Amino acid sequence: MERRTRLRQSRDVERVYDEGSSWSDPLLVLVVRPSEHDHSRVGVTASRSVGNAVQRNRAKRLLREAARRLYPEFESAGWDIMLIARPDLVTATKADVEEALAKLLRRAGL
Repeated sequence: MERRTRLRQSRDVERVYDEGSSWSDPLLVLVVRPSEHDHSRVGVTASRSVGNAVQRNRAKRLLREAARRLYPEFESAGWDIMLIARPDLVTATKADVEEALAKLLRRAGL
């Protein structure tokens, strides 16, 4: 994903957690907050509960790829989005992750 489409600063991530609305799935959690930007930004995280470093990195790669493929659907809306990996994500396929993210985006109205 391009640099401008990523949530990079910790204060922006904290703001999404504090002020955003969330939706969950067995594979991931979606937290969304309207932003003042003219494009949407996406952040990805995986805690230690997901697994060791290799598993966490795989989970984050899967989430980034799913977000990259679905980004054209919500890019111009101006949202800050955090994707949080859950432990079951490690064993999921790329298609499963993309389907779960698309379902959560629909539920969130994006």
